[in-house]
Amino acid sequence: MCWFRWHDLYNNLMHCGAYLVPPQPHNLHGASNKMHGSWILWLASVFWSILSHASPLQQYPFRQRYTDVTASRELLLSECPNSGARPVLRVAIIGAGVSGTSSAYFLSTAQEKLNRLRLREIPGCANSTLPEHISITVYERTGRVGGRVYGVHPLNDSSIMPVEIGASIYADINKNMARAVKALRFKSISREILPGSRLGLWDGKEFIFNDFKGSKWDYWKLYWRYGSSPRTLLDLVDRTVSQFLQIYSPKFLHDRRTSQKTKTGYPWSSLDGFIDSLNLRELAQLQAHTYFVQNKVSPVFVEEMVNAATRANYAQSVEQVHALAGMVSMKAANAFSIRGGNEQLFQRLMNDSGASLRLNTRGDVTGIMRMSLAEQDRHTEWWVGTRDGHGEAYDMVIIATPWDQSSITLLNTEKRIPHMHFKTIHVTLVVTDASHVDPKYFGINGLKPKLPQVIFTTNQHGKTNPEFLSLSYIRRLSYVFYAGKKWPKLYIVKIFSEQALVDQRIQAIFGHGSVLWTSQHVWNAYPELTPTTHWGPFEVDDNLFYTNSMERLVSTMETSMVAAKNVAALLLQKWLGLQFVHGRDCRWDRGSTIHGWDSWGCKGS
Repeated sequence: MCWFRWHDLYNNLMHCGAYLVPPQPHNLHGASNKMHGSWILWLASVFWSILSHASPLQQYPFRQRYTDVTASRELLLSECPNSGARPVLRVAIIGAGVSGTSSAYFLSTAQEKLNRLRLREIPGCANSTLPEHISITVYERTGRVGGRVYGVHPLNDSSIMPVEIGASIYADINKNMARAVKALRFKSISREILPGSRLGLWDGKEFIFNDFKGSKWDYWKLYWRYGSSPRTLLDLVDRTVSQFLQIYSPKFLHDRRTSQKTKTGYPWSSLDGFIDSLNLRELAQLQAHTYFVQNKVSPVFVEEMVNAATRANYAQSVEQVHALAGMVSMKAANAFSIRGGNEQLFQRLMNDSGASLRLNTRGDVTGIMRMSLAEQDRHTEWWVGTRDGHGEAYDMVIIATPWDQSSITLLNTEKRIPHMHFKTIHVTLVVTDASHVDPKYFGINGLKPKLPQVIFTTNQHGKTNPEFLSLSYIRRLSYVFYAGKKWPKLYIVKIFSEQALVDQRIQAIFGHGSVLWTSQHVWNAYPELTPTTHWGPFEVDDNLFYTNSMERLVSTMETSMVAAKNVAALLLQKWLGLQFVHGRDCRWDRGSTIHGWDSWGCKGS
């Protein structure tokens, strides 16, 4: 059974995990014939990982039309441009979360490319550059950048590294996230989990298992209960994930069908186009439970293990979410966060974009109005008004915040952004001296066994619905001075629940120990991921874009960046032409991925 390999891998298990990447493929287990039982290691890594938790070129009368900046040396301009030849392109971005800051950054890299282009082949223009300039304004109604990426310092002590209470981790196969972290020189750390932790699964009445710690006997017990179902599901996940990884292939994105269209339709004007190009339609419109059972995964495994994963990740049961969300929840890979907090990355993207940032009432957008200019044969402009009574006209607007939570009115257009219901999640951080939860809370009397430090839950029919979705001991603090006392050992615990946990219930969970400090936060964290055949647009109306359509399919930091890059590509293709985005006569390697993750054209390869 290759036990020695299992043992070696288990020693590293606590430092590994996965981000349920949006369908984001990676070989989860190596060749299936190399090691019997490899699915069990995958299964364990999944559950450690799920704890942590986006027309043709318009002719503008105020500037010359041209279709290919990258070809400017040969055929664009007959005379050398000057600074007044083409006005600034004014772009408003509403929301300074993941997709908003990423959109600003991707647009700024396009500006860098424009600055580098020189018109050497045009007489008298050897030292000239194209004068186009992108002016970006980001509106954010709160006083901070980062959106749902947010960390809290335990005990309100800034010397203690923050704990993520929003988007917690990214996977090594999340290429945009991983490359941004590396390019901007942030320090990544493995997902937090207390060393030596045991894992349990609670159904509201009893533990289905309560002491999984990676022993040989633990693996046999899982096999005895679930048989080959984990292996079967793993194969399904592998196949789906390999489809998604295509979005990192330049050839997949940029190969031309015609001179004005790519084979895959990238950049996609709607989420439907994205889904169809990756052949994900079936997974997106079928219920996860139904899909897995139809594909020979046992109902017991689906209702226990997969259900626990979807509850921990999306606060929704396996009978509520579409099959793609179920796949995402069961995806295992190495998972990381950024030392000092993930929000640093998006603050940095914001700063490096050079965009103007408006916060609080200056950034609280209340209305977006289409300015009808058809009679003047001009392009569509949009008026953006804010709570402080000010407003401004823009050539293009990117809405990068959940529309239903924005309180923005869309005026003078018949187009509408589809409604999305969001799940409310309560995140409770606890600092306690209890090294494990109290057995009495789980109805265990008599001897006091050490219960798991990581507990997932499943809501089985006819049984009490568990009070929380997941609970995990994530960090130990040593020799901490707090509340007038020096504590030799304290533990940081993160709890996800659908309802707020009152102090008495928190104390009941840790009954034998002291609860020193708590911090509770409420997020409208994820859309309801129910199956559907109708998906939202990325381009809502002419020159009006919406990145958060992606969330209806899958909601992660990585997919928000994917949506941002797609919308930036739509915008740039309309303004600067197809060849600026896709390059001209590029030689893409089918198996390669984009090294220049934030660049445009052939230099993106």
